Amino acid sequence: MTHQHFQSGLVCIAALAIALAAVLRIGLGSRWFEFYGWATVAFAAVPFLTRLLWKRLPEVGWSRWWSLLFAVPLLLVATIQIAFWHLFFSQGATNPMFGVVREMVRPWLAAAEPFAVGAFAVVSLWLIIAAARNNASA
Repeated sequence: MTHQHFQSGLVCIAALAIALAAVLRIGLGSRWFEFYGWATVAFAAVPFLTRLLWKRLPEVGWSRWWSLLFAVPLLLVATIQIAFWHLFFSQGATNPMFGVVREMVRPWLAAAEPFAVGAFAVVSLWLIIAAARNNASA
């Protein structure tokens, strides 16, 4: 895979993910999108981006397994997001357990969230920048 092929694939995946997000937001409404939207977009886009990284990283001298450092945490968070809201809404008003647990855990999650998101962003950008290096400079 060439440097240019990787970059065009990256742009294509980003454009399709943004288009999917817009279609889901418009088609299913803002309320649905708040609960499930970005997780759904992650499930659609991450496999393609992981495959792109999987093919490109060995060509710049990195192990392809580094691509899983991007994919696994993101897909895990997306799965938790969708599963939580599905269980929350399927329990109904007679069992407020998920709502109570969410309110108990939320302060800790809110405190840790910026650090987790920042760390994930740094690692993801590090991998994408490494994969985007031109072979001539590698």
